[in-house]
Amino acid sequence: MMKKIFVIILMLCATASSMGQGMKLMLNHKAYCTDKIQPYIEFTIRVGGNTVVYALNEDKRYEADVLINVDVIQNDEVKYNLHYILASETFADSVVDGRPDFGDIRNLPVENGDYYLSFSFKDIHGDTAAVNYIDYISVHFPKDSVCTSGIDLLSEVRDAQPGDFYTRYGLSMTPLFFNYAGENMYNLSYSMEVYNTEKIFGKGKKFLVKSYIEFLENHRLANPQAIQISEVKTAPVALAFGRFNIYQIASGNYNVVTEIMDMDSTVYCVNRCFFQRSNPGMSLQLETYNTVSVENTFVAAITDKKQMEDYVASLYPIASSMERDFFDKRMKKVDFDMLQKFFYSFWITRNPNDPEGAWLAYQKQVDLVQKAFGSKLVKGYRTDRGRVFLQYGPPNDIKDAPFDPATYPYQIWHYYHLEDQNNVKFVFWCPAEVTNDYELLHSDKIGEVSDPSWQMKLVKRLHQQENYQITKPDDYFGNQMDNYWRFND
Repeated sequence: MMKKIFVIILMLCATASSMGQGMKLMLNHKAYCTDKIQPYIEFTIRVGGNTVVYALNEDKRYEADVLINVDVIQNDEVKYNLHYILASETFADSVVDGRPDFGDIRNLPVENGDYYLSFSFKDIHGDTAAVNYIDYISVHFPKDSVCTSGIDLLSEVRDAQPGDFYTRYGLSMTPLFFNYAGENMYNLSYSMEVYNTEKIFGKGKKFLVKSYIEFLENHRLANPQAIQISEVKTAPVALAFGRFNIYQIASGNYNVVTEIMDMDSTVYCVNRCFFQRSNPGMSLQLETYNTVSVENTFVAAITDKKQMEDYVASLYPIASSMERDFFDKRMKKVDFDMLQKFFYSFWITRNPNDPEGAWLAYQKQVDLVQKAFGSKLVKGYRTDRGRVFLQYGPPNDIKDAPFDPATYPYQIWHYYHLEDQNNVKFVFWCPAEVTNDYELLHSDKIGEVSDPSWQMKLVKRLHQQENYQITKPDDYFGNQMDNYWRFND
C-alpha cells in the first residue's frame, strides 16, 4: 500500500534517567566559503538547558557537558573531524528548572566534495548511550563561476542585541531548525551568501536575486504572486535576504528557490532548500474548479465514472501537496462532473499547449508500473515502487536481492542525480515474502521516509535485536547489503 511522503523531523533524544526526560538538541548545518573561495561547513548546535544532567565542576559549581563528535566521511574514510565538549553556564545549585538553553556555532574547513556527516552527542553526566545521527551534504564552490552558500531558512530576523546567540551581518537570525514551519508561523525568511559576483559581473555592479516557493513534488510555483526579485551589489561575499508570507501555504513539502541572474535576467546559479509546512487550516477549495469547462476537450470523451476515478487516482504520485488533499479527503465525495474538472485542470496547468499529450505520455508510465509492480488486487501506481517510479522516473540502477539467506527480499534503487541531490537511494522490502508488493523501508532522499535501522529490520526474522542503537547486523555469509547500498558512492 502506498504511503504518504513525509519527512522525519529530527529530534535527537537521549533518556536522562535522573531527570525523567530526554536530552533535546537542535542541529543546523550549511556549506559556506570565504571570499577566497575556501569552503567550510558551519554547524549550529543548541541544547535544551532543562534536559541534561548537571554535575559539580572543579569550581564547585553545577555544569552540564555534552560530548560532540562530527565525522565528515567520504568514500568510507573520515576526512575531517569536529570533536569537543560543549559546556553550559555554571550554577550554584543543582536545581534544573529554568536552566537556559546553551549552544555553539563551529566552522570546519573542508574541500569541495560530497560527504556523509556522522554525528554523535553524549550527555557526559547522564547514564545513557550517545545519540547518533547520519546526514549528507554537498560542498561545491567553483572559483570561476557564480555560486552560493546553502540557503539558511530563518524563523526570526531582527536587529542584533547584546547576548543574542544567532548573529550574522549585524542581525539576530534564528535558524528554522529541522526546516519545519508550524501552523503558527506566518512568515518565512531566508539568507544566503553569493560568491564570485565581482569576478563575473564586475566590481560595483549589480545583479538580480529571484526567489520563490515551489512544491517539492513537481517544482510548480506554490504561490505565483509571491515571486521576489531584488537588486544586489557585487562584493567579495554578497548577501541576499528574502521574506515570504506563508499564511496561505498549505501543509506539505516545499522548496525555497533562489536564482542568481545578471541584469538581463540570464540565470547563472539556482539553489534550493527544502522545508515542510504544517497548516491544517488551509485545504483545497473545490470552488476553484467551478469555472473549469471540459466541453470539447479530451476529458469530455471519458464518460465512465470508474475509469475516471482510476485516472484521477493515478495522478497521486505527481500531484502537489495541495492537490493531494483532493485524493485524501474529497475524491470519494465529489460527483463525476467535479472529477472531470479536476482531471482537466490538473493537466492544463502542466501543459497548456497540449494537456492531452501530457496525459497520454503519463498514462504510458502508469501502464508500465502496472505491469512491473501491480496485480489484480493492487494497482501499480498505489505501490511504493510504482509511486517512486512515477514521481522520480526510472532509477539508474537496481540491486535486487530476492534470495539473501538472512533477509526478507529487498531491492535498492539508485539515482545518480535526483532533483537537487546526488547519489540518492531507495530501499524496498517485502516482509510478506510471497507477494510482489515491496514497501519503501528507507531512503536518503529529502522528503522521503528515513530509517537508520533499515538493515536490522531486513534481517529481523533471523536476528532478533532490541537494542535500537545498533543499526547494522553482524556480518554473515552472503551479506551484500552494505555493498549494494554503497555501490557507485
